[in-house]
Amino acid sequence: MSHSTQLAVIGAIHVDRIAHAGRPIEPDTSTPGEISGKPGGVGANIARALARLDCRPILIGRVGNDPDGLWVRDHLAAVGINVSTVEVCDGLRTGCYLALHQPDGSLHAAISDSEITGTLPHPQADALPDALAACGIWLAESNLQPAMLAAIAAAKGERLLAADTVSSAKAQRLLPILDKLDVLFTNRLEAAALLDLPADTAGVDMARALHERGCKTIAITDGSHPLILSDNGQERVITPLPAKPKDVTGAGDAFIAGFLSAYSHGLSAIEAAHRGLAASAITVEATGAAPESLSLSAIEQRLNNH
Repeated sequence: MSHSTQLAVIGAIHVDRIAHAGRPIEPDTSTPGEISGKPGGVGANIARALARLDCRPILIGRVGNDPDGLWVRDHLAAVGINVSTVEVCDGLRTGCYLALHQPDGSLHAAISDSEITGTLPHPQADALPDALAACGIWLAESNLQPAMLAAIAAAKGERLLAADTVSSAKAQRLLPILDKLDVLFTNRLEAAALLDLPADTAGVDMARALHERGCKTIAITDGSHPLILSDNGQERVITPLPAKPKDVTGAGDAFIAGFLSAYSHGLSAIEAAHRGLAASAITVEATGAAPESLSLSAIEQRLNNH
């Protein structure tokens, strides 16, 4: 792969509303805590993390012509993301993600309103926007509808196509394009849902099953448990770096950004995986996705100190 390949991220752009409880959350009553609003959406979070890693990614998505949408688009541009392909749409509301976190930072519950993402126009191989056509790596995520994912896979040509399963509920949207994926990012529960296997299936077995379906490189994360990396059928088990979690929001997005940033500079899958794990460890020790503490130098320092 050539030096510093341009990256495009296709997916959801939200406003995240994150509530941190001051005491354990209980049903049927209010809980004291802090509520903050931040840019979010899986696609936007990955793009923000990539921008922190000096990649200046292209972001393809939609926001509503409303205060949330205009604010988040301006913010994404300000942090170094190319938003020329982010469309502001009349009559559609900007996506929103609402999360409730327990005092220890763990996720108690979340709701995602991503209807606008389903309205994205499908790319055509012979009529790609210039910004998208110039990118050698595309990352799609399964907030996109199956028809959109199929269109992306059909239009990718010789580009490297990566995908993120996002959630157990949406993971199977990637089934029809598994043999078109160069890199698949998933976690253990999402991989089980994608393959329709029991949740306690060994990660190595799921990686082998995904490779048999045509995926070239598969990264299966499992929180603080070991990462399973399959690269062209060769599996490795990698222990994550130690971290003291403050907020798990964006941990998976940071892993993807760290991995793809390394990949875009020609590093191997194993080197990319280590950088992804370092990016994830840095992120969970801060608040929110793509924190200011995330940088290329911070990743290298984290790896050198381990």
